[in-house]
Amino acid sequence: MPERGGPDGAGSDPAYDLPFADWLVGRTTVAEAEAAHMVHTDRLGPDPVPFGFMHAKWRRLVDGLQEGDELWEYRSPPESWDLMAGRAGYWVVRDGEIVDGVVTEMS
Repeated sequence: MPERGGPDGAGSDPAYDLPFADWLVGRTTVAEAEAAHMVHTDRLGPDPVPFGFMHAKWRRLVDGLQEGDELWEYRSPPESWDLMAGRAGYWVVRDGEIVDGVVTEMS
């Protein structure tokens, strides 16, 4: 897993100026995110479905992507998980702002 806050020299990346920049785990692709979140359950049919029961929300996020958008994995700091307030998921960053996202984990 990439280090929190991104790679060295990332200060020039607009995503690292976001209000929650310390939550960023790393930039990813739709294919990588889907592969990491394949769900297989008979209630969704015989084939695995990316993001399972959140598939419709995920598809809206993917369908809303515009040229130049970046998909980032995020995870709140460890102390937030200790306080039962942890969050993890994916954000869409457009022109240096978070414009959409999905939560994949909560504590």
